[in-house]
Amino acid sequence: MQKAIIIFLFLSSFLRSQNLVPNWSFETYSSCPSVGSEIYYATPWFGPQTNSTDYFNSCSSIYGVPNCGGDYQQAKDGSAFAGLYLKAGGSTYREYAQVQLTATLAASSCYYTEFFINMAGYSGTAVNNASAHFSNLPYTTTGTANELGVIPHITNYGNPIISDTLNWVKVSGVYVANGTESYITIGNFKNDASTTMSVIPTGFVNVGYYYIDAVSVYSLNPSGPFPWSYSNATINFGDSVYIGNTMGGSFNSDWYTLPGPTFVKNAPGFYTKPAVTNTYVVTYTICGVANSNTLTVTVNGVGINELGVQSSEFVVSPNPNNGLLTVEISNKEFVIEDASLRIVNVIGEVLKKEKLSANPPAGEAGKQQFDLSELPNGIYLLQLQQKERIVAVKKIIKQ
Repeated sequence: MQKAIIIFLFLSSFLRSQNLVPNWSFETYSSCPSVGSEIYYATPWFGPQTNSTDYFNSCSSIYGVPNCGGDYQQAKDGSAFAGLYLKAGGSTYREYAQVQLTATLAASSCYYTEFFINMAGYSGTAVNNASAHFSNLPYTTTGTANELGVIPHITNYGNPIISDTLNWVKVSGVYVANGTESYITIGNFKNDASTTMSVIPTGFVNVGYYYIDAVSVYSLNPSGPFPWSYSNATINFGDSVYIGNTMGGSFNSDWYTLPGPTFVKNAPGFYTKPAVTNTYVVTYTICGVANSNTLTVTVNGVGINELGVQSSEFVVSPNPNNGLLTVEISNKEFVIEDASLRIVNVIGEVLKKEKLSANPPAGEAGKQQFDLSELPNGIYLLQLQQKERIVAVKKIIKQ
């Protein structure tokens, strides 16, 4: 069974004192919540609408933590959090959590922003668009509580649907300020037509209700250090691994493999399924300053000796090549029947597959011609496969 290993971001502890969000984990309160729509008890948080966001705190017997209004959820940090609708049944109803920052954001400066979100266990609808927005003035709409319709500044890469009812999911990214922003607002800023929804069979209420906790905004030094890191990973042969992060906003990065470097993908992070150990370089720019990191994904697992084909018995020539190469298998016990060659790129995508010939031309026993001329120059992996089992791998270079 394929396994996925996530490389997480780790927030540097020394940045805590620089958080521009007051009461960032909703611990400070003026009164214990007893009914809904009491986010204002978590001073100085508030909601833009009259029918607005809820507040949960362990001091309450009804809107408590972890027993919160018929649901169960531990806080991400401390013993309190907020709760709001990203989607309410068949209506366009929305709720938001809003607070004034401790300082106005500086023009052209970069800020790392994160909050944690978790879907209530009774929700029957999971949605995307969990976002944060910065503004110079607060939103104070009353009456009908439709979407605010403003631009979301922080949304996870790919804007995925969030349906986790157990773990807190991080939403994070980098924002470049214009110099007037004094407020942060969290919620779903888009209408139903621009919101992707998924029915949750285990939910029993037709809503997308979510808990929010641990909201942070930090000023970034573009030369580092940063509140995220890139870590090496070790996987078993055939498994996949997510490298990088899921940050959104203005953050983006380019990924390369070594040697080369060979370009792989433009994204904050991605899943890769390397057949052999690979070293990756990630480059990104923060407020005009270029940065880079290197990490290695080590692949463990069944070796080619254990499968009966020695490395020296699987020969590829010439290597490097111009796209035309010869593969020779000198192991006389290797059965050609049901065997094939696969060419994959450095992130494990199969680009070409060709069966080995059981009746090669005279004098060519154990040899097979392979044509890669239609592929662009770069580094590839040539896999020898028998009955859906990879028995040998060679790294080849087309130039």
